[in-house]
Amino acid sequence: MSNSSMKTVADLVKIKITGGISSLLTFMRGHEKKKSGFSLGTAFIVAIIIIAFLFMMAFSFGLAAALGFQMSMKNCLWLYFPLGIISAAVFSLVGTVFAAQSYLFESTDNELLLSMPIRPSDVLLSRMLALYVLNLVYSTIILLPVGLAYGIFFGYSIITFICYIITLMIVPSLSTGLCCIFGFVVGKITQIIPNKNIMTVIFGFATIAVVAALGLNLGPIVVALMNYIEIIAYNVRELIVPLYWYGLASNEGMFWGILPIILVCIGLPSLVFWFLSIKFLKLVTKKTAMKKKKYVEKPMKKTGLQYALIKKELGYFLSIPAYVMNSGLSTIMSIFLGIGIIMRGDVITEWMPILFPDASSSLMGLAIGSSLALCCTINDVTAPSISLEGKTIWLLKSTPIDPMKVFWGKALLSPIVSLPGVIFTSLASALTLELSSFDVAFIIIIPMISCLFSGFLGICINLKIPRFDWSTEITVIKQSLSVIVTLFVAMFFTSIPFVFAIIPAAYLPDFSAVMSYGLCIAYFLILVVLEIFYLSTDGKKIWDKLG
Repeated sequence: MSNSSMKTVADLVKIKITGGISSLLTFMRGHEKKKSGFSLGTAFIVAIIIIAFLFMMAFSFGLAAALGFQMSMKNCLWLYFPLGIISAAVFSLVGTVFAAQSYLFESTDNELLLSMPIRPSDVLLSRMLALYVLNLVYSTIILLPVGLAYGIFFGYSIITFICYIITLMIVPSLSTGLCCIFGFVVGKITQIIPNKNIMTVIFGFATIAVVAALGLNLGPIVVALMNYIEIIAYNVRELIVPLYWYGLASNEGMFWGILPIILVCIGLPSLVFWFLSIKFLKLVTKKTAMKKKKYVEKPMKKTGLQYALIKKELGYFLSIPAYVMNSGLSTIMSIFLGIGIIMRGDVITEWMPILFPDASSSLMGLAIGSSLALCCTINDVTAPSISLEGKTIWLLKSTPIDPMKVFWGKALLSPIVSLPGVIFTSLASALTLELSSFDVAFIIIIPMISCLFSGFLGICINLKIPRFDWSTEITVIKQSLSVIVTLFVAMFFTSIPFVFAIIPAAYLPDFSAVMSYGLCIAYFLILVVLEIFYLSTDGKKIWDKLG
């Protein structure tokens, strides 16, 4: 590769990475350049994010230490780092696999870049390097505590430490190669499927369901790892020879053993790059043939402006599979909650009187309603909605539409998306737990109001930290700061009323279920009113300055 090509690739990667943190800098400094420093709210949000990452890394540290001691007792400590490689590769693959196709083939700036004197292979390489950086972040969350646990409890030799540093660099390369393969395969499959969006969503939710099932059974999986560590070591030694040699290199000083795993981790993405570089231009520019639809004349119907705006938001939401999978996850979680109630409702009815003997039966409805509200909090469908307008936001602003109608159209999408899961779980609760119609009504009402709160919250935050310079929708749907901030802030404020409603209802005989329900509803209504007031004043001013 010539120096000019290397500089081009480096510049493209730099643009991609700096674009990812631009919204963070905007949020910290404010919209005006004169503003600087952290506000109290910013510091709080950043603290929550850091705590979440530290908790995840602390869990990895504890699990790595426990498995390490078990391996040491079974004389197979060589398996420690190979298992770390597998865990980090799987974790980073799950975190980035749905971004692969978007990063590689669906970026909106592909045509612009290819119209310039830039080689298609350089564009592809910059995309793969950006994926590598993303995988590096994910894999480090696992490998950093794994390395710390080994150093503290078992001690590093010079060769082991060198092997560990090399591991930090090569594992993201392996995940990047696998991500690119997945993105290519998905792209090929969706070309021959009539409705690729539906199939992508189904496949995505199936993957999420598998990951959720593994997460719920994490305890038994860890116990199985502990009990069958010798069998796992035997299978790795016999079936995955490069990992076995790597284990010998990291634990017994046979430095040559690291070479096969380096060849695999570097060779796989290199082969993928060579293959995709041959077809990249065709893959990016090829337009799949679509079956022509026969026009059927229908009478035109006049609809209200607000209805048209809601329909526009819903149609856009359903047209982007990544949007559905990332922002519509609350519906799936709510349905899982309903399935859990159907399958294990007897456990709830048995344990509730034991835990809260003086509480009324309505406490169960309040607990289910609060659980549904917390599930709906994950519905951050409005957090990227303004950013998704992109550089064409001027079209919406140029129309004589009151900005509050636009805000309402976006905010109402949140309860609409969450409604199926809420209805399913409320019916499951009514049939399985024999709740009264009064309790079931509030199981529906409370999550819906909390959804409206999170919907307006996403708009308020996205107005403050929008991002219009994205090249692919997944950048703002999954990786923008407004989504992260909305998620954490909504979870915090949603959990508050139930602490002050469930505890008094459980332990104070004079505190009735009606008072608990009323407290929760009044709390969310006050928040919604405050959000509407903000949007109708400062929100309109910010909207006028966007674009």
